[in-house]
Amino acid sequence: MPPLLERDAELAALEAVVGELAAGHGRLVLVGGEAGIGKTSLVRELRRRTASSARFFVAGCEALSVPAPLAPVRELAEAAGAGDVADRAGDPLALARSLLRALSAHAPVVAVVEDAHWADPATLDVLRLLARRLEDVAVAVVITYRDDEVDASPELRRLLGDLATRPAVERLALSRLSEATLRALAQGAGIDADRLARLTGGNPFLVVESIAAGGKLPESVRNAVLARAARLGRAAREAVVAAAAIGPRVDPRLLEAVLPGSGEAVEEALAHGVVVSDGPVLGFRHELMREAIEASTSPPRRADLHARVLDALASGAFPADNARLAHHAELAGRAGDAARYAALAAADAERLGALREAALQAERALRLGSLAEDERLDVLLLHSRAANFASVRLEDAAESAEEAIALATRLGDRVRLGRALVALAAALWSLDDVGRARAVADRAVEVLEGSGDAAAQLARAHAMRVRMEATAFDPRVALELGPRALQLAEQAGLEQTRVDVAISVALARGHRGDSGALEVLAETARAARAAGLTIETVRAYVNLVFLASTLRRHDVVDAATGEALALFDEYQTTIPANAVQLYRARSLLDRGRWDEADATFTLRGREWAAEAPVVLAWRGLVGARRGEAGAGALVERGWAELGGVPESSRHALVQVALVEAAWLRGDVAAAALLVQAAQRSAATRFARAASDLASWARRVGVEAEPPAGAPEPVVHELAGDWRAAVRAWREREAPYEAALAALPGDERAARDALAALHALGAEGAARAFARARESLGARAVRGPRPSTRVHPAGLTRREQEVLEQLATGATNAGIAAALHLSERTVAHHVSAILRKLGAATRLAAVERARARGLVRQVGQPPQPR
Repeated sequence: MPPLLERDAELAALEAVVGELAAGHGRLVLVGGEAGIGKTSLVRELRRRTASSARFFVAGCEALSVPAPLAPVRELAEAAGAGDVADRAGDPLALARSLLRALSAHAPVVAVVEDAHWADPATLDVLRLLARRLEDVAVAVVITYRDDEVDASPELRRLLGDLATRPAVERLALSRLSEATLRALAQGAGIDADRLARLTGGNPFLVVESIAAGGKLPESVRNAVLARAARLGRAAREAVVAAAAIGPRVDPRLLEAVLPGSGEAVEEALAHGVVVSDGPVLGFRHELMREAIEASTSPPRRADLHARVLDALASGAFPADNARLAHHAELAGRAGDAARYAALAAADAERLGALREAALQAERALRLGSLAEDERLDVLLLHSRAANFASVRLEDAAESAEEAIALATRLGDRVRLGRALVALAAALWSLDDVGRARAVADRAVEVLEGSGDAAAQLARAHAMRVRMEATAFDPRVALELGPRALQLAEQAGLEQTRVDVAISVALARGHRGDSGALEVLAETARAARAAGLTIETVRAYVNLVFLASTLRRHDVVDAATGEALALFDEYQTTIPANAVQLYRARSLLDRGRWDEADATFTLRGREWAAEAPVVLAWRGLVGARRGEAGAGALVERGWAELGGVPESSRHALVQVALVEAAWLRGDVAAAALLVQAAQRSAATRFARAASDLASWARRVGVEAEPPAGAPEPVVHELAGDWRAAVRAWREREAPYEAALAALPGDERAARDALAALHALGAEGAARAFARARESLGARAVRGPRPSTRVHPAGLTRREQEVLEQLATGATNAGIAAALHLSERTVAHHVSAILRKLGAATRLAAVERARARGLVRQVGQPPQPR
């Protein structure tokens, strides 16, 4: 029987991929199919056929209880002669680039990663990043996986989805054998074809095993494998069982150490096709065979074999990582050894940035027990750190930290107590228990300040305090604590901590209204990325977009959002990407692009729980400005969701929304009380919230002074210079604030303001504006004509005509001649159009009008009137 059946098309596709390597074009090929479908056989046949055209490096993922982080990546790197590649493990992007360089040194090359359904997330991250860089290098990557196990691996499912549309990615889905082939095979073996089809389902592995059994047709994979193994002599069967305990890839020397005298027995197993030779190592013809053989071994025999494997690997004669040692120790029933190796494997995983695996190995070590108290304390600390950042279960992170605090207190170990307090503060912060987190962080600093040998931990504790104050509580305190935290980080040589503090200090400056913080954050983001500090890079970009939106620097928002989202797409960091989208939505809200903003609030608000109260308030505010019934209830709901949480920057944002919502519904007295309450709260610590509240205080008759860091238009409003305030708001692309600033203005300014509000669709705000004018004793101002209100941008019929002329590139003189107007009148109309469209130039106004469908594109028919 031929080695492969019905795989001509797949082999041709793979051979074409190898053929393209000569031209310097690489690809990533995903080979999926159920267990036994022939994925490994397909790759082996490809290697046999193209070995003269390309070099092959093969690595595999194993079904260990906890995967060894980056095992196949390290195996490929070592095969390519670059064992130090894993030193970049904390930065997946740098690791992918380093691995690609190592593989390219042997080009043309095919790198095979088998059984990716067992891969750890860090390995899948590297493979995803490799896929984006193969088009112009002579490297092909072939990944095999069981497609019926994808649902059990969310990370693999996400990888497959991410790669679905990549141009350098090809997918091969292996199908079962056809009925015609099954009938031909059955006839040649003298077997009933219908029964063969019914029992095997066309699975190539089962078909081959059934025919090899001489027509006895095993009822299961296990029976099929055992039937083949039963034909071996006793020594060969023992060797196969020992090899199954070692794993999918077996070093013959290790097998000899586990089962002395196994050499001849292996030859018999090879001859019968139970095991195969794969270069310098042995492997099973199929992983299903190994699994079935191991499962059929009696528990005492299996434990004895795993103990032998453990002792051989622990001798140092063979390469082995602590994750593998922990795996064999646990299966051998040696709990003490398993706990010890699991603790070491957890530390290895944390060092490699594989935090999920670090948390799982730490859990194993803690579960198996028998650790000395100081060892248990270290594992508890590691588990709390890893579980917190890997989001395995945040409550577990807090519980481990609390147990560590109790243990460190009993041992009288102040340094470890300080570390445990830092870990608990971080876990509580992630759980949004911010008040308790802050108190615990204070306690950590207090404990570590009194310890003589804790410079690094003290620096980290101070960094956490600065971050908390800058992010949520009081930027002034962050600025006071910042220099000391920076000094400690520099003295301890902790570059990552120093960068973290620098980001926090810049954030605090921005919260105080200092726009210079934006340049600092942008530089820090780029420097952190160059240094491979992934977490700090993400944090710098998120805070850059946040501050830019807070300070109404919309140009920075748009530029930084593009950079951040492209980077986060590579990092596959969903939560920070959602945060950036939310902050850009706030910028869109400020610019009067409410439909876009509201769509983002609705979509993203559910995806970032910490910001849910603020998102509810912003969504409610848009609805209230539009006059939608019940919209104000969303603002109040956002405030209610902050109940019981210590005052923070989120409270300040929602308080401003509460004031405006009250004014919009006509309850000026309630708005005034809310302003006065906010003036006594944390809101005054943050320049944007304090400035917004000061503007609202003036509108509702409450005394207010310009707060520190207040922008120019707010200063003008509070000084009573409404004209300067209107101009300044327009310069900042703030059409809604520009309209409200005209509240105390003359009749013409009021009419323009109402027109602008109607153009924004702010019917609720327009009604509130009219009420406020009446309360000031001003003459009732007639709003725009009905035809103007109907227009999407609030343009009059004449302004629409002028806009259409602008779209042709006509000058004011040309427009005046075409429409029989004076040039001065045309100039007034142009100014009104720019204001209503929120544009600074004529060209920008035309571009925005075209984007909104207000003027026809070149080649389109005229708009119907």
